[in-house]
Amino acid sequence: MTGLFARWSFQFRLLILALAAGIIAMGFWYFPRSSVDALPEFEPAQVEIQTEALGLSALEVEQFITSPMEVDFLNGVAYLDEIRSQSVPGLSSIQLLFEPGTDLPRARQLVAERLVQAHSLPKVSTPPVLMQPKSSTSRVMMVRLSSSEVPLIDMSVLARWNIKPRLMGVPGVANLSIWGQREQQMQVEVDPQALQARGVTLNQVIRTTGNAVWVSPLTFLQASTPGTGGFLETENQRLGIQHVLPITTPSDLAQVSVENVTGPPLVLGDVATVRENHQPLIGDAVVDDDPALMLVIEKFPDANTAEITAALEAALEDLKPGLSGITVDTSVYRPASFLESAMQNLGMGFIAGLLLAALLLGLFFKSWRMALVALIVLAVSTTAAFLTLSVLGIGLNVVVFAGLVLALVVVVTDLVTDLTGLRRRRELAAAGSGRRTATVNSSGIRDGEGAADGSNGPEAKNELRLVLISAALQQTRNAIVFAGLTMALVLLPVLFLAGVNRALFVPLALSFLVALTVALLVAWLLTPALALTLMAGEERAPQVPGKLRSGIRTATERSAAKFQWVLAAGALLAIAAVAGIPLLAAGQPSVTALQDRILLVQWDGLAGTSNSEMSRISALAGKELSNVPGVANVGGHVGRAITSDRVVGPNSGELWVTMEADADYSSVADAVNEVVAGYPGISGSVATYGQNRLDVERSRSQHEFSVRVFGVEPQVLRETAENVRDMMANTDGLVDPQLSLPRLQPIAEIEVNLDKAQQAGVKPGDVRRAAATLLQGVDVGFLFEQQKVFQVVVKGTPATSSSLTSVQELLIDKPGGGHVRLSDVADVRVQPHESVITHTDTSRHIDVVAQVDGRSVGDITSDVNAGLASMDFPMEYHAQVPSQYSEQQNTVQLVWAVGAAALLGILVLLQTALRSWRVALVVFLALPVALAGGVVGAILTGGIVSLVTLLAFAALLGMAVRDSILLVRRAQTPVATDSPVTAGVPEESRLQGGSRSSILQAAQERLVPILIGAVVSAAFLIPLVVLGGAVGRETILPLAIVIWGGLVTHALLVLVLLPTLLILFGTGAPEDEDLLKPQGPAGAAGLRERTEVS
Repeated sequence: MTGLFARWSFQFRLLILALAAGIIAMGFWYFPRSSVDALPEFEPAQVEIQTEALGLSALEVEQFITSPMEVDFLNGVAYLDEIRSQSVPGLSSIQLLFEPGTDLPRARQLVAERLVQAHSLPKVSTPPVLMQPKSSTSRVMMVRLSSSEVPLIDMSVLARWNIKPRLMGVPGVANLSIWGQREQQMQVEVDPQALQARGVTLNQVIRTTGNAVWVSPLTFLQASTPGTGGFLETENQRLGIQHVLPITTPSDLAQVSVENVTGPPLVLGDVATVRENHQPLIGDAVVDDDPALMLVIEKFPDANTAEITAALEAALEDLKPGLSGITVDTSVYRPASFLESAMQNLGMGFIAGLLLAALLLGLFFKSWRMALVALIVLAVSTTAAFLTLSVLGIGLNVVVFAGLVLALVVVVTDLVTDLTGLRRRRELAAAGSGRRTATVNSSGIRDGEGAADGSNGPEAKNELRLVLISAALQQTRNAIVFAGLTMALVLLPVLFLAGVNRALFVPLALSFLVALTVALLVAWLLTPALALTLMAGEERAPQVPGKLRSGIRTATERSAAKFQWVLAAGALLAIAAVAGIPLLAAGQPSVTALQDRILLVQWDGLAGTSNSEMSRISALAGKELSNVPGVANVGGHVGRAITSDRVVGPNSGELWVTMEADADYSSVADAVNEVVAGYPGISGSVATYGQNRLDVERSRSQHEFSVRVFGVEPQVLRETAENVRDMMANTDGLVDPQLSLPRLQPIAEIEVNLDKAQQAGVKPGDVRRAAATLLQGVDVGFLFEQQKVFQVVVKGTPATSSSLTSVQELLIDKPGGGHVRLSDVADVRVQPHESVITHTDTSRHIDVVAQVDGRSVGDITSDVNAGLASMDFPMEYHAQVPSQYSEQQNTVQLVWAVGAAALLGILVLLQTALRSWRVALVVFLALPVALAGGVVGAILTGGIVSLVTLLAFAALLGMAVRDSILLVRRAQTPVATDSPVTAGVPEESRLQGGSRSSILQAAQERLVPILIGAVVSAAFLIPLVVLGGAVGRETILPLAIVIWGGLVTHALLVLVLLPTLLILFGTGAPEDEDLLKPQGPAGAAGLRERTEVS
C-alpha cells in the first residue's frame, strides 16, 4: 500500500504539490471566516417555553399555567426524554429535554403543534413563547444604554421598538432581552374611596376606559370588536374610511365621559388620575450614575461570535443618529474581545511553534530542504485537519484547538521518524553505490555502461529513489498506523460517556483523531512527493555524539546484566502510571476555566427581597467593585427580563466585572471575592461565564443516591418525604439521608369567607377580580401610535398596595350597589410559600438524597424499592428511585468495561504488528512506563483537572506503541548483506535478527529519531505556552508538562527498558520476508516489486 501511494505521489507529484498549495490558500481564506468559540455546545437537545404572568404568585403560576401545559399539552411529545419546569412569581418556564440525537428543528415543530391549544389556558398570562434555540454559552454581547437627559420610559420605547428589532435582524442573534424595560402605559389610577364618594363603580371605570379606545382585549366590552371603517363610494372613485383616534395623551383620555353616571356628568379625570407610567418591574439594570437599561443579546448554537459581534456593533453605529443623548456601551460583556485576543495569541504561538520545529529539524539534519519539507508537511496537515473538521460541522474552540495541538505533537514525532528513515535509506544506498555492482537493475548493466532502454540513466536513478522512499516509509507507516489504531482504541470509551463530559470530550477526541488521520494521508501522499522533489542531495543523516551512542549501548548492556533492578524500576513506574492516572482524574476532569478577563458575580438575597432593595445593594457592590485596582468596568442586572435566560425572582442578581488588560488576574479575582463576601445575607459566587454555564449543566446531573417523592399538597408531601427519609436511614449502605427542600418566601394570602361574602352579597370571583384590578391592574385597551402599541391599564393608586393594611381596607363593589371592605369578607394574612416550584415529569416532588457507602447501587436500589413497596402513601402520592443516578453509575461501569476491551484490543494490535504473543505481552506490560513522566507532570500541575490533559496520555501511549513496534521490528529483522542499499554498512549492522547484538543495534538506531522527536515536539509546545495568552497558560501548559514528562519516560522505555526486556524474553520469530532483501529479480527493480506488493 505504501509503495502504491509512493508511486502515485511520484507520478502525480506536481498535482499533489498544487493541491497542497491549494489547501494552504483555502486555509488562509477560510480561517478568518470560521466560527470560533471558547467551548463546544454541551447542552442536550431541548426546547423551552416561557409564559409571562405578571402579578401571579409561584403557586398560581403552577396551577393556572405550568400544570395544564405539562399535563394537557406537552406530555407525550415524541422523542421526549424528560420534562422539567420552574414556576416562579410571574413566570412559567418549561424545559423539554429530548433523547440524544433528536433533530432539534423537528422537536420544535412537534412542540409548536401542541402549543396551538394554548388558547384554552386561563386568561391570566400572555401567550406562551416558544424560545429560540440558543448556544450553551449564549450571551454574545451585553449593551448598556444610559442617559441623564432621556427618561427611562422614553429610552425603553426606543429600545423596544427601534433597537431590538434592528439587532434581532442580525444573522445569528437568537434573542434579545431588556433588563429595566419600562413599558410605556397609559394608566387610569383609581382610589376606591374616591369612587365611593362619587358614586362610581370600578366596573364603570373599566368599561369607560376600554370603550374609549379602538381595541380592547376584554371580550365583554364593545371595543373588543372595533369593526372596520368601510368605504365611501362615488360613481368613479372609492375612498377608504379611516378613523383617527383623538386620544394620544393622558389629558385626552381624562376628558372621556364616564358611562352610566346617575347625576351630573363626570369624566375620567374627575374620578381617577390618568398618567403615563410603566408596569411593575420584574428586574432592573444595575446603575451607579445615570439611569440605564441593559440589553442582553444571545446567539444561536454554533453561530460565529466574532461575526455577530461585528454586525451588532455596525448596527448600533447605524442607530446612533437616532439615539441622541443616549450613551451606548458595548464593553459590559463582549466575549469576542477574549476570542480575538486568544486566537491572535494562539495563532502567533502556533506559527512560531511550526517554524521552530522546522528550524530545529533543519539544524539536526543540516539541510534546509529537510526544514522546508517538515514545514510544508506540518502546515498542510494542520490546515487540512482544520478544514476537515469544519466540513464535519465541528467549529474551532479551545477544546478542538487542544486536540489539534496534541495531534501535531504526535505528527511531529511521526515526521521525524519518516525523515530519519528516508535519510538513513539514502545514506545506505549511497554507501552501496561505491561498489558499482550490477544490482541497480536486472539487465546486468554496470555503472558507466549504456543501455538501449536507458535503464542506468535518470529514469533508473528516479526509480531507485522511489524504491528507497517506499521502503523507508513502509517501515514507519505500518508502525504509525498501529499507533493511530491504538490511540483510537484508547479513546473508544469516550463514545460511551454521557452528559456534559460526552459533549466536551467527543469534539476533543474527534479533532485529535481527525488530525492524525489527515496527517497520515498527507504523509502517504505529500511526503514522497516532497522527498522526490527536494531531497536530491547527498546530505548525511543527523548524527548523535559517539559517546551518547555508545552510552546507550552500555546502558542497555548493563541493564540486561542487572535486569532485576531494571524490572523492579520499570514495574514501579508502570504501577505508578496505572494507579496514578485514575487517582489524579478522580475529580471528574472537565474543561479548564479560561481567564477571559470578565468575572461573573452571581448572588442571591433572601427570598422575598424587593427589586428596589436588591438594585440598591447591587449598585453599592458595583461601586465598590469599580474601585478595586485592575477593574475597568462593572455592569449588571437584578431579577429577570421578558424572554431572558434567567428564571429567578427579584432577589437574584448578576454583576459582570471586566478587568483591565494588564491587571493581575488572581489579585483582582481575590479582591472581587472579598467584596462579595462582605455583604451579609447575600450568598454569592464568582466564576467566568463559561464555567458558570458548565456548572449549571452539571448541577442537573445527580451525584448522590436519591428517592423522589411525588405529590401535590406541600405539607403532606413533606411529611411523606420525611417518612421515606426514616426508611432510608435504616437501609444498609445509605448514609445521612436528607430532604432537599425548596426555599420559602412570605406571600400575602386573600381567602374569602363564604358566609360573610354571602351576607354581603358578593361572590369569591367578584372579590378576586376587583382586588386584582386594584392591586395589579387590568389591560383594558391599546393605543396604536407610529408603528408602536401601548397598553391602557386601569389600576389602583400606589397607596392601595403600599401595605397589608391598605389591602385589607380595599373597597369591593357589591353587585346590587354599595361597597364592602375586603377584610370584612376575606381573611388577609401573610404566609410562607415556595419561591420556586419545580416539576419533573409534570409533578411536584421532594428529593431525599443520601451518600452510598459499602454496597452496590443495585443492591441498595432493590432494598429501597422493597421499603417503598411496604409503605402506605396518601392518595396521589408515590415515590420512586430516579433512574438517572443508576444510569450514571451504569455508564461509568460501561466506560470501564469498554476501556478493558480497548486494552485487550491494543494487545491484539501489538500481536498483529509484532507477530508474537510473548513479545506483544512484554511490550503491552511495559507501555505504562511511558506514561509515568506524564503522571509526574500532572502532579506538578495539580492533578488531571482537564479533559485535554487526560487526552495527552493517549498521545503518549500512541507514540510509545509506534516506537516500540519500530524497535522490535528492527530487532527482529536482519540486515541483508547482498542488498544494494546496505553495501558499505559496517559488519556489526549486518546481524542476525533477534540476537542480542541486533537488539542493541536497534536501540542505537532508534536513538536519533527518539531524541530529535522529543526535542522538536517539546520545542513546538513552548511558543504556544509562552505566546498563547490565557489559553496557553491554562490549557496548553498542563498539556505540555504532561507531554514533556512523558517524553522522558518514553525515551527510557524504548532505549533502555524495552531492549532489556527483549534480551530477556526474546524478540519472537524474525519476519518471514525482509523488506531490505530482494526477492526475485536482483537490485532495485526487485525491491520495487516487493514494495509494490507490500
